[in-house]
Parts: sequence; C-alpha cells; structure tokens
Amino acid sequence: MKKGWKFKAVDLYLRLVAARKARLQPAQQLVNETDFSHIVIYSTTALGDFMFNTPAIRAVRQRFPNATITLVVHKKLYEFVAGGQDWQHVVCWNSKVNTVPKLVKDIQRIALPDLAIILHSHDPYDYLSAVLSGARYVLRDNHQDGIEVMNRWLSGYIMGFHGHFIQRRLELVAMLGADTGNIAMRIPFALTPVVKAEHRRVIGFQMGASTPERCWPVEYFAGLAVRLCESDERIDIVLIGGGDREVAQGQAFFNTLDSRYHSRVLNKIGATTLKELVATIQGMDLLLTGDTGPLHLAIALRVPTVSLFVGAIPAVTGPYQDPQLHDVIYGVQNNLNTQVDNRMRIISPEQVEAKVRERIKTIDAS
Repeated sequence: MKKGWKFKAVDLYLRLVAARKARLQPAQQLVNETDFSHIVIYSTTALGDFMFNTPAIRAVRQRFPNATITLVVHKKLYEFVAGGQDWQHVVCWNSKVNTVPKLVKDIQRIALPDLAIILHSHDPYDYLSAVLSGARYVLRDNHQDGIEVMNRWLSGYIMGFHGHFIQRRLELVAMLGADTGNIAMRIPFALTPVVKAEHRRVIGFQMGASTPERCWPVEYFAGLAVRLCESDERIDIVLIGGGDREVAQGQAFFNTLDSRYHSRVLNKIGATTLKELVATIQGMDLLLTGDTGPLHLAIALRVPTVSLFVGAIPAVTGPYQDPQLHDVIYGVQNNLNTQVDNRMRIISPEQVEAKVRERIKTIDAS
C-alpha cells in the first residue's frame, strides 16, 4: 500500500484531534435510519467515473426524495453537472489535503451532513473531509479491501465484489434501502434533440485516453478512415477529445491521412465543452473509442459504439446497459504480444474494421 503512511496519519489525526468533534454514529445504527436531511455524495475524479456513478446517485435521490443532496466534484466537471436533477448543490474539490478545510466549510455552509457517500474519490482525504464535515454516517466504495485504518471510520463498504463498477456502486447504496434495478447512466442535463442527416453515416473517432498506452495507434485510425471513406461515400468522420496530447493526435492523424479525404473529417478535438461534446456524440451514428469518458457518454446517449480494451477489463468498465448497441473488442495479452511498443496494437486494424462495418450494416437495417 503505497500511501500507507497517509492512512496512518489521517487515522491518528482523527483519533487524537477530531474524534471529540466528530458526529459519527456506530455503524450498526445505519440499518435503523430511514431518513436523512442532508446527503453529500463524492464523485471527484474523471468523467467516465462520474457517469458510472449516476445510477447510484439516482437511486439515492429516489430513496430519499426530500433530502438535500450536495454533489462534490472536481471543478472540471462543474459546468457539466450544475443544475442536475438529482442534487441541489455542487461543491468543487481538487482532492488535496490543503483544501480539505475549505471543502468542510463549503459543505457545512449548506448544512451539517447526515450522510456522506463516497462513490469515487481519492483516499484518504475524502473520508477525512467527510468525517470533519460532521457526517453521522460515511459510506465508501473501496477499491481495495482490508485497509483497517480507513474502514474504522466508515459506516458501510462493499467487500470482495467482482463485477462492473456501476453494479458495485449500486450495491453500496443498497445498504440504504435504495433500489438497484436501474443500471442506466444518466446525462445530468436536458438534452436538445439532434437531427441526423438521413443519407450520411457519421462515425466518431475518440483516439485519446487517460494514458498513451491505452491509445490505439493514430496510424491505425487514419488507415481505417481511408478504407471506410473509399468504400462508402456516405461516411463522414468526426474526431473528438480534449487536452494537448489529444490535439497532437489530431494533427498526427491529418498528417497521416490521405489528403483526398481531409474534407470528410471534422476535427473537434479540443474545440468543445463537455456539454457540446454530448451534442456532438448525439449526432453520431457510431463511436469508435477506447475505454475513456466519451465511451460512457455515448452509452448513456444510446449511441452505438465499438470499444477497444487491452489491459482494462470490459466486464468491469465496459458497456453495461443496452448490450445490443455495443461491440467490444478485447485484446487479450500474452507473454509475446506484450513485447510490442504499444500494447493496444494487439487489436489489429482488420478486427476493428470488421466490427465497424458489421455495426454499420446493423444501423442500416434498423
């Protein structure tokens, strides 16, 4: 456990300094609670993680319709989540220890919380802030079992779960009596209908990912674009993504792509807000992507996808709802193919092209 000393430091601080001020109740009393006035829900990491959390957040809202719910997110998600129907307040936090006091004040300014639910955040400062804010109960989705110095401050957590992140977080809130039946992710704002051109097929390419080793090679994307455009005059390509690395990927894509097809490609990398990205994906017939945030937006929007997984496990982070809309290519690693410079090369262009063409045929027939 790389951060072991941090857990021990937080534990010592809470026991020696903050315990007398904390409002934590014995965990066993949680089963007797039927109502909460103020609930704080943490989802402070990336876009995809937030989307995984939306079914659990909706379940909490439905279980406690009269509660005030405060959502804690990173500031990069603020505009995306502001005004969401399942919460009344949004507080931003960067997951740093030096900003815990401000977070505590921001939460308490709304009201002392009865319950904190940490769906995805950075330990150990997430549960530290929850306890310091005055939460009577703290639930947390632990990604690692057996951290006793953390668990003693938690009222509820799941143990030994193997399955999709969406289901695991639903099982966490099931401890509160929440219904776990609805696994559909939710976009947190009202959608504007997008009219698709009847005689075109718009295919989105999401080339970037959280780290370079999770990116299918740019030259593979460019080669696929050429073959698709050559064989089907209806096809247009839209590039999406954000950040300097992905902007560079877009430039490399055009440098590799046959100039005859430049006019068939719209480059929107780094040119959209998250809300504009949602509208862009709405206009697609199909999204080709790795395991990254836009994949989960497309799934929530019920836009068909072809997703590429190597290393990441699709049974854990891949499509979970509407399986008939989504094709997953899982590149299995072995002792020989992991020697390549980019493990995503395990998935061949031929595999991807076949899946994309198959999905286009399905769309045409629908």
